[in-house]
Amino acid sequence: MKNYLLICIILLSCTPQEFLVSSSYQHWVGGRKETGSGTNYIFTLVAPDRYTNFKINGIYAHNTILRFNVNPPEFEKGDTLKINAYKSKEKQQTNSIKAIINYKLFNKDYSLPIQKMTELDKLYYP
Repeated sequence: MKNYLLICIILLSCTPQEFLVSSSYQHWVGGRKETGSGTNYIFTLVAPDRYTNFKINGIYAHNTILRFNVNPPEFEKGDTLKINAYKSKEKQQTNSIKAIINYKLFNKDYSLPIQKMTELDKLYYP
């Protein structure tokens, strides 16, 4: 009984911001001048609730607003979500924080600051 009570207290004391699994970014360049270059961002999360109660409102990284999509679009609590993002032309000051994920959980707004992002090796397209 004591172990059960301890587990319940631990689970209830978790904040909603403890669901980020990993975050990384990768610069890429095309093999031809007209193909350009850019940066891809990948965030992996564990859904804190189902898709009707949890929504990502915006992601900012390296002082830029990111355009993103969440896969899968419909999910249940505990599902693994993969967010693919790329830079837009809009700037957003994030100070010393590498990235921020703004989200809504049960109609309340939250911000998840990300201090550390893994930089992957540069990708060279042919």
